[in-house]
Amino acid sequence: MTQAQLIQQTLHTLAYLGVREICVAAGARNAPLVSSLLACSGVKIWNFFEERSAAYFALGRIMADRQPVAVVTTSGTAAAELLPATIEAHYQHLPLVLVTADRPKSYRGSGAPQAIEQAGLFGVYATVVGDWDATDESHEGHCSDGPMHLNVCLDEPLETNVPGVDFSAAPPPPASEEGPVCSLECDLVLAAGLHPQEAAEAAALLMHLGAPIIAEATSNLHVYPELHPLLIPGGERALQSARPAHVLRIGAVPSWRWWRDLESQPKIKVTNITRTGFSGLARTENVETLTWENIRSTQFARVDPPCGILRFEPEFDKFPASEPAWVRKIASAIPAGSRVFLGNSLPIREFNLALNTAQPGVEFFGNRGANGIDGLVSTFLGASAVHAGECWLILGDLSALYDLAAPWVIAQMDHPRLRIVVINNGGGKIFSRVASMRALPDGARSVIENRHSLGFEPWAQMWGMEYLQTDDANDLADLLPMPMVIEIRPDPLETEAFWKDWQRPVIRPR
Repeated sequence: MTQAQLIQQTLHTLAYLGVREICVAAGARNAPLVSSLLACSGVKIWNFFEERSAAYFALGRIMADRQPVAVVTTSGTAAAELLPATIEAHYQHLPLVLVTADRPKSYRGSGAPQAIEQAGLFGVYATVVGDWDATDESHEGHCSDGPMHLNVCLDEPLETNVPGVDFSAAPPPPASEEGPVCSLECDLVLAAGLHPQEAAEAAALLMHLGAPIIAEATSNLHVYPELHPLLIPGGERALQSARPAHVLRIGAVPSWRWWRDLESQPKIKVTNITRTGFSGLARTENVETLTWENIRSTQFARVDPPCGILRFEPEFDKFPASEPAWVRKIASAIPAGSRVFLGNSLPIREFNLALNTAQPGVEFFGNRGANGIDGLVSTFLGASAVHAGECWLILGDLSALYDLAAPWVIAQMDHPRLRIVVINNGGGKIFSRVASMRALPDGARSVIENRHSLGFEPWAQMWGMEYLQTDDANDLADLLPMPMVIEIRPDPLETEAFWKDWQRPVIRPR
């Protein structure tokens, strides 16, 4: 097979996989692929100067639109930059397609430039198509089982005049089938990480079930007024009062410590309904995991007597300059119909407490597959790229520092209402809430928390974004119609006092 035929077949395969958007990080070895892609029709091309951000941006596009997106890289360590986003895609079960250009197999192990062991580079985190020579057509179809890796070996001379293809000519993906009919009982529901379309499917089921629901913001269930009587505020604190017999977890693995503590409570039955196929628990006793398709066919009944659970509302007004109180002010300022991406660590936990102040019709997303803080800005931009309303990212300072290159793509988005809110508490303050960390000497905690005195105005200036640092929540109203970095510096003493008050032991009434 000639190089031109190899490239053409690779493009046809991407089209048949359902790919309609491709993030390209160009180099010499993938120049034939890039030049051919730019001649294609029916596909959107995003260009990046570095691969890690490209992969996380692709992840955000998949999260928002539920369609496969490909990333095309050159050879060498460029391919390795895709690993963090691939791990995240694996645990979120998202169809990220990795296309890595490579030197011929004969160069492997030679130490020649741009020649590393790319085949199998992503281990268990991607389905390996191997050294893609396009002679095996068994990979045509549609990817729905997580990341896929096509390693395309290209020899010199490189052909850069290969015609493109029409991606829109490929057939649409097949419709998903319903899972087998089954029945189960539960008396407590935990919900997180639901796409708005999935939340719509789950809402009718949960209304019929009538069991109390502890829902994170990313469940997107709070937009349904009929569910409000079932939604229990208080998150972790409310869960401490719960005594369930059977927990139904819908969507992603939740952020609450209470969920982790289920490992040591095998008498509590756990049923998961999730796209990912992961139970989120190490124990297997009294745990079952169903596919998302089961939600359309399963018959649910509430356990009788119902689970007893208490409701708690945080007292934000007692600590108005604390970090959680600031998150509530931000939640109130986000306009109706916006799309919000929540950073891991403290932001998602704090926003869960402030959820009842969110405006109607707000959609929530987050990277909860591996629970990491890498690539959050890039993923947010991918999830926001074609959304018509305002888009807000709420993340911590270390998360922002992890992804400083992400705003490169903003110039290609033509999106004037991007708001990146950096809650700058001078390091990874979530570690101060971990009991084992609090016992460490201050010097050790300083290193673990990565304490710093950095500000984010130079970052905004670098990428041509407007910058606002404020201690007045009124400044969050009527923001300029242009991409902005908003830096918030909460009061550390009030923040510590809030969490001390909120984490006091729960005493159930007799």
